[in-house]
Amino acid sequence: MQKAEVVLSILRSKSTENENFVFDRLYRNLFNQDIFLRAYNEIYAKEGNMTPGTDGKTIDGFGYQMIDEVIEKLKNETYYPNPVRRTYIPKKDGRMRPLGIPSFQDKLVQEVLKQILEAIYEPLFMDSSHGFRENKSCHTALYQIKEKCKGANWFIEGDIKGFFDNMNQNILLELLKKKIQDGRLIELIKRFLEAGYLEFQQVHESLSGAPQGGIISPILSNIYLNELDRFMHRLQMEHNLKPEKAKNPEYHRIRTLRDYHKKKGNFERATELAKQLRTLPVMNPFDKDFRRVIYVRYCDDFIVGIHGSKSFAEEIRDKIKEFLSENLKLELNMDKTLTTHTVKERAKFLGYEINKAINHDKMVVNSKGHKARAVNGKIQLLVPGDVISKKVVPFKQYGKPMHRNDRVNLSVKDIINKYNEEIRGLYNYYCLATDVSTKLAKFKFYHYYSMVKTIAKKEKTSVRAVVAKYGIDVPRKEGNGTVRLIGVRYNTKGKEKVLTYFNESLRRVHKPKTKVNEVVSGKWHEIVNRLNAKTCELCGHKSDRSKDFIVHHVRKLKDVLERYKKPGYIPPMWVLVMEGIRSKTLVVCEECHREIHKTETNP
Repeated sequence: MQKAEVVLSILRSKSTENENFVFDRLYRNLFNQDIFLRAYNEIYAKEGNMTPGTDGKTIDGFGYQMIDEVIEKLKNETYYPNPVRRTYIPKKDGRMRPLGIPSFQDKLVQEVLKQILEAIYEPLFMDSSHGFRENKSCHTALYQIKEKCKGANWFIEGDIKGFFDNMNQNILLELLKKKIQDGRLIELIKRFLEAGYLEFQQVHESLSGAPQGGIISPILSNIYLNELDRFMHRLQMEHNLKPEKAKNPEYHRIRTLRDYHKKKGNFERATELAKQLRTLPVMNPFDKDFRRVIYVRYCDDFIVGIHGSKSFAEEIRDKIKEFLSENLKLELNMDKTLTTHTVKERAKFLGYEINKAINHDKMVVNSKGHKARAVNGKIQLLVPGDVISKKVVPFKQYGKPMHRNDRVNLSVKDIINKYNEEIRGLYNYYCLATDVSTKLAKFKFYHYYSMVKTIAKKEKTSVRAVVAKYGIDVPRKEGNGTVRLIGVRYNTKGKEKVLTYFNESLRRVHKPKTKVNEVVSGKWHEIVNRLNAKTCELCGHKSDRSKDFIVHHVRKLKDVLERYKKPGYIPPMWVLVMEGIRSKTLVVCEECHREIHKTETNP
């Protein structure tokens, strides 16, 4: 059998070289042990793998024997996915969102299918698609809007009603058949689509939509909505014909007059005309022959930038609605699909607010050495005001920073880590916003002093005493000198380290970093190399057969250590070994694995 990365690279290169290439005999790749190892390599570290599916099993006990069992079922075409176990999680608005939990074996097979489908379809997807794709993200979608929509008059904020629940399975299968002429692979995907879900001890059929909670769902959704991407590309080709707007005659008349007075030495009059010039657009804003359609999609959310009139924007919106209804059997939610003026209003997309800036006064020297208006027409990405207002609520009371009772029992190091995770996550997401520095500075004030007050309550002392005890001088990230922040010193691997509250710059990031991988990586995580070492990490037993070893998994190593390390109690050897290698996995023989589970049930 060929290595997984070789198989996937061949599939990708065929799609790249010929977009009309039709694939067959793909199902046989599911008999390749290496591609299953690669799938495990991608998903093993996720905590959700320790949540049992409807078969009652988790990732614990993974090994070559499990792979061989799955491959044997696939060869006999007797592999049928289990219904997913449905649970509910709260949404921000207080409502509950259904979440499907597949069995681990189904996750493993889905990951294999996902890798095969991605190798085939990734080269075919449009640049306007950003959701669930390698080297793409929310940030690349937002940056594309910022770069491509300059000067746009209108935004269409697209919202597809219940996309994942209403995706038509028959249409999806027909789309797959256009590229994949392999009945067994199509049948396997169909079985996942129809697996259903278990709720209140009753199995319900899945008549539409993608597998709930499934690893394969994102790639299937992109294959489905790629049809919308291609439709929008055709609209762009139809309307984006004129290269630029016509010149504004009034602007050029005033500029000629300014140059005349400047040449004649009438500098006072020339200055007046220059000020007047800055209030006029260079190009004719009412050029009816100039139209532009710019389209960006992230998953089932999309936004369309329009150069043109409101009626033209509404015409494009109605064409999208018609295409979705007739070709994809989807409904555009007209209550949430808004047509927004880029200057007078702010569009909302992926948690950001977006508008067009107008500023006649700010001037810069351009590449030609001429002064130009730096801001006019540019798209601004902004942090919504209500985001900061909501985020600061848990850390503020009566206008002052407030301690957090739910964190008082944590160690000081864990308290600082918890607060750092919050502000770092908030900044990392909104770092593209023009106003990120000013908006987050307000949040940071309440957030930092909430942390200080939490430590003070933990130690039953004053804020001043906390600053005196835990204050550490660290270099400023911006400018010279130092700044005193609450922090702790601790030892790890024989070295002293310092952990302080978030001390990074809140400056705007102008362009998101993306790393483009031209080849499929064959790098294994350490866990696969440990499994292939064919040695029990607990008793030292060795064997020539890979299937004699399996991987013991725990959800969190920290929880295991807290459970077994009690005063006067000696932890079992497997706990000490996992603590020693600082890993939540342990490669063991079957006998050791049975012994581990005996001590888990009788600690």
